[in-house]
Amino acid sequence: MIIKKEGKINEIVYEYTTYHSGKYRLYPTITDLKIILEKIIESNSTTEYLRINPFYINEKVNMQIEFDEYMFYLECREQFDEKELKEHILDCLDAHYPSVSTEQFEMGKILYPLCQHNDVESFKLSLEKYRDYLDTLLPRLFDIAKRKMQLKDEDLAFGYFCFEVHSE
Repeated sequence: MIIKKEGKINEIVYEYTTYHSGKYRLYPTITDLKIILEKIIESNSTTEYLRINPFYINEKVNMQIEFDEYMFYLECREQFDEKELKEHILDCLDAHYPSVSTEQFEMGKILYPLCQHNDVESFKLSLEKYRDYLDTLLPRLFDIAKRKMQLKDEDLAFGYFCFEVHSE
């Protein structure tokens, strides 16, 4: 049983990711994820964290691949500075500064943002950046899935992306 948590964003996530009164979890498709993100943006509120983990399923080859390293994790804190933000991004990338390219760090800024509690504008901006970044991210993830799952062209019609969404 999935418990419905207090708060506007938690209620939106619950509404779009569960069914049968919380007995079962739904994993939204890209279209549904964009609807969820839009509803959260329109809610004009924040939450402790929002985590979105993409995965790809291909029914023909009966395989699934999760992309934990491309998970979106937006955390709200009481306060933080630029140094803490940089350390947070590097921790999430599981890397150290000299080994991270500029492109990786920029991706990390989109996938692992921090905002302050009750800073609705930066929360919304982070979600908008992520929503827009999905247009760049998903083709990259699709290429990874094709390679790792060794998919043939005729297998592609049987695959789709889904997202595990959590909030607190």
